[in-house]
Parts: sequence; structure tokens; C-alpha cells
Amino acid sequence: MSARWAAALVLGFALALAMPATALAAEGDKAASADDGAAAPKESVELVCKTTLAGVRGWQSTDGGKLAGRKSGSAAVTALRIAYKGTVDGSIKYQTYQATGGWSDYAAANKTSGTKRAANPIQALRVKLTGELSKRYNVYYRANLVGYGWTGWGKNGQAVGARKLASVRGYQVKLVKKGKKAPGSAKNRYFSKGAASAEAFYAQGGKTRTQLTRALNKAKGANSGLKAFGGKYNFNSKAGKKLKAAIKNLGRYKLSFTMIDLKTGRGISYNPTKVLYIASSIKGPYVAAINKYRAGSVGAGTRATMSSTIKVSSNEGYSSLRRRFGHGIMKKMMNYCGISEKEMTSTRNYPYMSSRTLAKLWVGTYWSYYRETNTRSAWARGLYAHPWNSFIDRGLSTPTRSKPGWYPGGGYNVQNDGGVVLSSDGHYVVAVMSSACGQYGKLANLVRAIDGVHADMVK
Repeated sequence: MSARWAAALVLGFALALAMPATALAAEGDKAASADDGAAAPKESVELVCKTTLAGVRGWQSTDGGKLAGRKSGSAAVTALRIAYKGTVDGSIKYQTYQATGGWSDYAAANKTSGTKRAANPIQALRVKLTGELSKRYNVYYRANLVGYGWTGWGKNGQAVGARKLASVRGYQVKLVKKGKKAPGSAKNRYFSKGAASAEAFYAQGGKTRTQLTRALNKAKGANSGLKAFGGKYNFNSKAGKKLKAAIKNLGRYKLSFTMIDLKTGRGISYNPTKVLYIASSIKGPYVAAINKYRAGSVGAGTRATMSSTIKVSSNEGYSSLRRRFGHGIMKKMMNYCGISEKEMTSTRNYPYMSSRTLAKLWVGTYWSYYRETNTRSAWARGLYAHPWNSFIDRGLSTPTRSKPGWYPGGGYNVQNDGGVVLSSDGHYVVAVMSSACGQYGKLANLVRAIDGVHADMVK
């Protein structure tokens, strides 16, 4: 090989070796340039809520921000878990208030808070963030309460719910970046029994007193049988059939009843305008009238008389109150309840009336004790818990406020009861008038059947 060709070959080989290195270097420079301009990873924060409900098997999973549980019916949340996943360091923790256990300790993310027992539902909750997450975000949450609806929004550890008043059936939890608006109002976020907030809880929502009176006026007929008003109801349902059976079981007696839900104005009735002797059931609304119109005149002695009049149905106590306060406050109470003298006579200590009229009196009694209240209302309404011989109280495990009346013989033969049922499905008034004197078991069974229809009607 000539020297010239040898030199050319060496040069070509050298260039061949050099080319890939140059190309690789160029590609490397491009890659480095691309890395230098890359966007930072997108920030993500996610929650997942898991919930157990009374009577429902297993855990239900819901993305954060959405409804966990339900917003209707009476099935309460019995346990919950909240999980956090995101690019921001930190986590979430929460505690719950249970009906029979009080406030739990804070549970870490994805750990169970609650007992999963239907008899021990969750009534309130608190939620907090930790770490860097708590510095960048606020956690907002609210509860949907049985018989009430949505509370206001709580934030960063504030209590939400209704301690000792109602069960949580659903809830929402949201993460909101600091500086951003809250998802809604905080008004009425938390209620607690025995505090002023309890009054706010009882006063929320529902029909006005006048609207309820108008709704009751739609219940008509002394012999109309079983009817619904304010909306349709299928009495061939399971609950409806139980009610018809309970009525049949009292077939040999005169019977009239009226029930009205205080939030919706819907109700049912059976011969609602049949007139019977009221007996001592009138004492309940009369004592309510004293508390409403003459609370400032009530001293310790009068309070004792009011107590015996309601709790043990003292006739002497009632006569004493009538002599002192007269018929005028009963007339005022009748006007307050939308009742005319044709429906009952205000000047009679023990008038005749229908179950519809007694229901109107109890709408007004409820309203005066739970909505348009005074400083004595909480004390006075407590008198009506577990009064002697109340088949409403006997028939229901739900809290009730009632006043029965009965009179055996003397041409009267009546067994009556009227009151308010503070059901977790929603508060309602029920008034039952009958000639079934002494038939406590049958009448308690009737009240349970009415309660079942109410729960079915409003679910």
C-alpha cells in the first residue's frame, strides 16, 4: 500500500470514530436543555371517605367533596374512615361523637372512628389536617342530620353535628386551598343538648304554625275512615297494613286520630272530626298557655302545681290553675292555634272536641315550647316526659312530650292522648281520642303503627 493511501485510511478511520462521539454530545446537550425547562410536578391532594350505615352491610366508598352516606331516611352513620393521598406532605385526622360514648380520640388517616353499632350512631364530628398540608389547605366539612338536613360548614377541627339531639346520616369533607372561599355558610354547624343551640336546632325548617293549621283543616270527616292529607300515601304498604290491623283491633270502640309531620305538613287521619270528651288531655295545652302568656307570674308554688297537673294529672291542681289564670289564656291559646269556639268551648274546663282540634292544640304547644320560647320553656316542656298513663309514651321508645286523659264510666268512657313525638325521622304531632278506656296495649300498638307510617311517609 502506498504511503498516500495509508494516510487516507488512517484519517478516515479517525473521522469515523469521532462522528458518533460528537453526535452523542450534541444529543446530550439537547437533553440537558430540555430538562432545564421542564415544569414542576402538578400538586395533587385527594380524599376518600368510607362509611358504614345502620342496617346496611359493608363500607361505602366516596370521593372527597361528595356526599358520604345519605341525605334522607333514618339510617345513621355508625363509623367512618377518611384517607388522604397527595403530593403535599401531611395527612388528616378526625374524631366522632357517638350517642352513648361521647367524643372518641382522634383517628389517623384511614383508621376507623365509630363503633359500627346501630345503637350507637355518630352525632357529630371534627376533622383536622397535619403537617405541610395544614399550612397550605383548610379542611371544610358538614353533616346531614336525621330529621333536620344539612348543617353549616365546619373548618379545621370545629365541631359539626347535633350532640345528643340527632344522628348523622351523611357528611361531606373538602380540601380548599388557603385564601380560597369556603364552600358555604358556617351558620348552624353545631348543636348541643341543654344549650341555647338546642333551641336553634328545634326551630329550623318546616312549615309555619299557620301552614300547619291549614294542613290540618284538610283532614275531614267524622266517619271518613283512614285517609292521608298533604300528599298521597299507600296504605297497602307494609307500614300501612300494620296500621289497618291496629285499627281493626280497636274495631269495637269509637276511634279518632290525627297525625301531622311538623316539617312537611303531611299527615294521616282516621275519623278526624269525630267529637269525644277530652278528659284530662286538655291539661297539657292549658299549662302550655300559662307558660306562654303568664310565665312572669309563675313562682315556685305554681310550678309545683303545673308539674302535678301534667305528671300525675292532678284534677285539684288543674282546677287551682283554672281559678287563678281563668279562661282568657285558653282563648288566647285557641286563637294562637287557629281554633274557633265551634271546635271547642274555651270556658269549659273539660270540653268536647275532635282529634283534629287536639292536634291543632299540640301544634301550638310544640311551637310555644320549641320555637317561640321564653326562659321557662325548657323547664315546662320537660314536664311532659313520661306522664302517668300515656300510651304514646308507653308505645314508643322515641322521646315524646304528651298528656293523656281518661274517664271510665259516667257516660264518658274515654281514653285519649296527645303530644309531640321527637322522632329521628322528623318531629310530628299525634292526637288519639277513643272510647277504648283501659285498652293501653291496643292503643300503644296503634301509636307504634302510626309511627311506622310516619317514618315510611317522610323517608
